[in-house]
Amino acid sequence: MKMAIKARSFRDAKAQAKSNPELVWWVFMRLSGTALVLLTLFHLFKNHIATDEAGWDYEAVASSYADWWNKLYLFALLGLGMMHGGNGLRYVIDDATAKNPVARFWMKSIAYTLIGAALVFGLLALIVKIPVPGVG
Repeated sequence: MKMAIKARSFRDAKAQAKSNPELVWWVFMRLSGTALVLLTLFHLFKNHIATDEAGWDYEAVASSYADWWNKLYLFALLGLGMMHGGNGLRYVIDDATAKNPVARFWMKSIAYTLIGAALVFGLLALIVKIPVPGVG
């Protein structure tokens, strides 16, 4: 039974890790959390401070989705967010079902299915071409 690493420093995490993948996930959570804060702050700045919200309409949003830099940015935000949140949910499920492996299996199966579906539908929303009048 593997439990989440509860360490504040890399040295403590390395000592607590029962396997190398757990240590990798511990490092990932720190790095992705920092990246998500920066990506979210940029998103808030770009969409709520640097642009006028009153001017938002279908064409403006669809044309921003047509830009491949914006798609790459949103893909990073979606992918990191889902992986970070999914790994955090895995920690919670492991802690909550420490004595019931059957419940842990079903809770993780349902959680991973929902996370995968949300990721697939989010990626489809980014990949599907939205027709914009006047934009090629």
